[in-house]
Amino acid sequence: MPSILTGLALGIATAFAPVSQDGATAVSAPTVPASVDSEKVDKVTHARLVSMIGPKLEKSDGSTISTKAFLADKKYVLLYFSAGWCPPCRMFTPDLVKFAKENEKAEDFAVILVGADRSTDAQRKYMAKYKMEFPAVPLQKAGNVKRMYAGGGIPNLVVLDAEDTPIKGSYETNGKYTPKNRSSYIGPQPVLKAFQTMRTKPQG
Repeated sequence: MPSILTGLALGIATAFAPVSQDGATAVSAPTVPASVDSEKVDKVTHARLVSMIGPKLEKSDGSTISTKAFLADKKYVLLYFSAGWCPPCRMFTPDLVKFAKENEKAEDFAVILVGADRSTDAQRKYMAKYKMEFPAVPLQKAGNVKRMYAGGGIPNLVVLDAEDTPIKGSYETNGKYTPKNRSSYIGPQPVLKAFQTMRTKPQG
């Protein structure tokens, strides 16, 4: 089954994996836009991610929630690059939804959909069909997140640490997230499994 998922995912058009203008996908810690007040950024949890997403995240019913409030004090953020038209995504999405539901009261992480559907309506229908209770980046803002964190295809699950640096993802070489290398695709399942271990491992 992993080989099938890998083959399908690698066949997805690279148009859904935006890259920076110089043709390289950035994987280092995001740069805060010049328009963001540096003093305010330092006081906001996941400030760099908030600056890319904007003030609001969207739910399947069209309502919005505060990005800052949703990410407040979260140790990890799971970015789920996905789309309703993607067969491998539809295979994995129920597993992520189940995990999120089982941990809906968890205070250490948040899950956010970064969609590649062709319209807001399509994205909302995808979220509603699979009962995604976690929010999505507004489509008009999704490109900001994709340029920084997306890989060459979907589904792609990326784990960010408290500094908004990728520490795990569906493209990986020797334990390091390598989104530029399409042949390094391992799929979202190993990432989700690793994250479950990561968050329960004793600290120190």
